[in-house]
Amino acid sequence: MSKIDEFINTLGNELINYAKENWQQYEKQAVKDGNEFLNKLKADLAVWSKQVADGELSEDELAWLIEGKKDLAQLESLKQAGLAQVNIDKFMSGLINIIISTLFKTFL
Repeated sequence: MSKIDEFINTLGNELINYAKENWQQYEKQAVKDGNEFLNKLKADLAVWSKQVADGELSEDELAWLIEGKKDLAQLESLKQAGLAQVNIDKFMSGLINIIISTLFKTFL
């Protein structure tokens, strides 16, 4: 298994754990929306992970890049389930933190 595949698998598991622990009432929707966002980021994450591994990208720079892609997250399932925007923002912040920490654990 390549490092990027390991990263994607670990990230998927981390997303499931995050949804179970923090979004119990919306777990199914959180996993669905989170996976959709991760799928949209997959190509970028492959590039960024190499840059992190090569020491070309810092944690702050990675966070900035991912924040810039937040608009790709439609989060329709969570919205349809009635989650308030402030909580959707909290969900995204947590998901971004998981992406960053998992990427750094995997590639450094």
